[in-house]
Amino acid sequence: MTWFRVENMKKKRNVAALGKAARRGRAARRQEAVQALADIGDGEATRMLLQLAASDDIAVWEPAQRALMDIRNEAAIPALCDALVSGNYAVTKPVLAALINMDGDRALGGLLKALEDERLAPDVLVALRGRNRAEMVQPLEDLLMSQTEKEADAAKTRLWQQAMCRDVVSLLGEVDDIGAVKALHKFLRLRPCAPARLRNLAAHALAAKGLAGEQALAGYVGEDLSDVGRVALLLECMPNDELCDILFEVMPPKSADDFGQALMACLGRMQPELWKYIVQLLERLDRDNARSALLLWFVQTKAASEDAAYMLARHGNTRPVLVKRLVDMVRFEERDIRLRAGNLLNRLYDDKLIAEEGVHLVQAKKDEAGEIADYEYIGYKD
Repeated sequence: MTWFRVENMKKKRNVAALGKAARRGRAARRQEAVQALADIGDGEATRMLLQLAASDDIAVWEPAQRALMDIRNEAAIPALCDALVSGNYAVTKPVLAALINMDGDRALGGLLKALEDERLAPDVLVALRGRNRAEMVQPLEDLLMSQTEKEADAAKTRLWQQAMCRDVVSLLGEVDDIGAVKALHKFLRLRPCAPARLRNLAAHALAAKGLAGEQALAGYVGEDLSDVGRVALLLECMPNDELCDILFEVMPPKSADDFGQALMACLGRMQPELWKYIVQLLERLDRDNARSALLLWFVQTKAASEDAAYMLARHGNTRPVLVKRLVDMVRFEERDIRLRAGNLLNRLYDDKLIAEEGVHLVQAKKDEAGEIADYEYIGYKD
């Protein structure tokens, strides 16, 4: 009879009858019933779908969960938000999917409330991507600070915790609001022992936020230029000329030597691709002791950095010693180092940074193809 048809129940908004059909009908009728509930989409229909989605019968809960994802009626938001914090993890995925498809403030509020549940937080963080709302900042900051305050016991838990914190920092980087700048700055200041990867990500996010973010990061680094960890954060954000300009503007004159020492410490800790930025900052400092320390490092590492060689060659107090040490490398070291030192001598001479003296003490040895294969010392023997 017509009043038993799903279309009629939907027209009459008979939620109880639709729920009964979804539990007891044949497969096609069940699918029609749950879809009708999703189309109605008000609070009553949503609560019925949630009950069905939590059923032990796969024939009931599977179509109900799919139908939940199709709800677009904002009248369903209170019921969906209640379901998120109810503790029933079985319906979390479809509920999140439904809320993601709604852009209203109430839907966002429900998602942010769910961040308080650690089980839901990773899924909610994914759901928040791309929203760029100022209301997100405080809940994200609270989650980041709480997760980095406690120490995870198991390695698996620690990895899960760190992954979630990285997602939080990435989201804060997406939010175009001054509150996000303050939250990232607060994290760097109050969590100096947080994992280096997470702090690096926060520094990158801060530096990418324009002038306000660059000022915040420069201020944080400039508070203690002897702190190698802070200086390393600065280097991780290179190249960024504006950030460096701000740092040198706020740097107290007496801190220059501390900064130079921290930069030298970073040379021994950081990857070679960052060495050129360290050398640039050392040259900008314009301190004799910094250049002397760089020269010692250059010799100890057997001419590992071409940028360092050029910087040292541009200064009269280090140029003669640099040339002598490069000649000594050709004279006393193994082939790879001889080749590197000899090539550097010739490049520096071609670029008019050093005179011929020193260059004439070494001679290139070419292979059958005419390529330079080695250098030999031809100067005066001791």
